[in-house]
Amino acid sequence: MGLQSYLNSGFNRTISRFRLSVYIWLILLVLALLALAPINSLLRNSLGHFYLPDKPVMPFELNLAEVFLANQKILSPYFGFLLTLMLLAGLIFTFLSAGLFGRMLSPDPVVTFREFLSDGARHFWKFFQSLLLFLPFLAVLLILFRLLSAPLNLWSSRAVTEWPVIISANLRMLVLVLLWTAFKLLLDLVRIIMVSESKKVIPAYVSALRFLKRHFLGLWGLYLLLGLAVIIISAFWFFVMRLLPAGVVPGVPAFIFLGQAYIIFRVLARQVFIGVEYAYYLRRKGD
Repeated sequence: MGLQSYLNSGFNRTISRFRLSVYIWLILLVLALLALAPINSLLRNSLGHFYLPDKPVMPFELNLAEVFLANQKILSPYFGFLLTLMLLAGLIFTFLSAGLFGRMLSPDPVVTFREFLSDGARHFWKFFQSLLLFLPFLAVLLILFRLLSAPLNLWSSRAVTEWPVIISANLRMLVLVLLWTAFKLLLDLVRIIMVSESKKVIPAYVSALRFLKRHFLGLWGLYLLLGLAVIIISAFWFFVMRLLPAGVVPGVPAFIFLGQAYIIFRVLARQVFIGVEYAYYLRRKGD
């Protein structure tokens, strides 16, 4: 089975289960609306006394980042609330991932909201365990990143112009992205094995590591190819959004529409990743 066959299998599986993207988008939209009020109140209480210019020279997000960096204790009274919010978000995304993998790998292409929720509940505990067991691998990722970026840090520290600093920063980002994709591939494969073969977490990790020992470069290459396509489409998407007139009535609805459409696109892209990885695993696991 060649590259085109893997891609066709992933796209066909995604198209036949398009409803999954709509379901997840609706859930995320509702959760965002529910979280909007407390987060808005938190920002008003924390930043209400700070001056933000009407016409800033930098984007609003960078202004916020500048405020937080200059006043690092500003959110300390709300640490418990923010930690609870992050933990709750982690549990919700684990549930959504369980439902997504469950429906994507089901032989039945018909998707209903009830089945999606049922799969999320059925696989939630194993997905949560797989996430916990992934933490040591994250530690290895950070160690590798520090080792690989050490020469770049040394090079930039001795620079007499700004170009080595800029180049080394971009190379460090590239190293981090490549390492993350490699380790994320492991987690995806573990979850594919857990769902498709009904294995427990530790046996699924063992099977995934054995498979990647033989087929890592091929599957990683597919992953990077899909990731590059997503980056190119995302860059074009944001370029179009930047062209929209800010603060003008025709531009605001278009901005909101494109923003929500982008969320659906990202969920669809995630479905394609899962479909392609599953097709590759099915074809190569006996080799």
